[in-house]
Amino acid sequence: MDSRPIGIFDSGVGGLTVLKRLIEVLPKENYIYFGDTKRVPYGDKSREEIELFAGQIINFMIEKNVKAIVIACNTTCAVINKEKYKIKLFDVLKAGARSGILATRNKKVGVIATARTVESKSYEYAIKALDPVIEVYQKACPQFVPLIEEGLYNSILAYEAAKECLRDFNEYGIDTLILGCTHYPLMIEVINRVIGVGIKLVDPAIGLSQEILEYVKERGMENPTGGKIEFFVSGDEKNFKTIAKRLLGREIDEVFTVDIEKY
Repeated sequence: MDSRPIGIFDSGVGGLTVLKRLIEVLPKENYIYFGDTKRVPYGDKSREEIELFAGQIINFMIEKNVKAIVIACNTTCAVINKEKYKIKLFDVLKAGARSGILATRNKKVGVIATARTVESKSYEYAIKALDPVIEVYQKACPQFVPLIEEGLYNSILAYEAAKECLRDFNEYGIDTLILGCTHYPLMIEVINRVIGVGIKLVDPAIGLSQEILEYVKERGMENPTGGKIEFFVSGDEKNFKTIAKRLLGREIDEVFTVDIEKY
């Protein structure tokens, strides 16, 4: 038994999609969620900035005595050197790659992500390291994260942005599309309408939550008596609170603002 919380961080509200999956699989764990709402989005930031931000957030999580940290931000996973940290880090990007490989039948996989994640080719490398035969087609969708952060993920604007971003994928003949940013599952209804039938959408958080379940079980680190969630942000908390309540289906009593730059 280990009552310490699991830490989850993202550039903003997107990581709540990961938290939601974790609560479904591990409802008795305690969780600490941090959204970097002051500095969102990460997709247009430099490698150096993202390394700095991630280090500050991981230091904050360690101060909170977490037993493991979930990097619920594909852009961060694509950029930082995870080996320099001593605490256990779970990587949503690698989970997404593995899930995409399991889902595809025709070996043609699409990935939508932030510009930084696409630039890094991290999904392509991760997929081809496990199955070199798979063809990977990537596209950056920079309009998605700002729309989602504003709560406009099911709007006409979101639909138009999705049409623009996804229009090339039908030409590629993919049968699987990985949502390579944890914000994107919030737009899953819109994406489904645009992408059409016959293409499976992969939410990496589903596979990731199973990995974390196996990890805590194998090490006897489950918490059978918990269920507490603490929310922290670096900037505006009002919109975060609204989206968190809607997505998680529960009242969010308090969101704490942290001066993350001091870490």
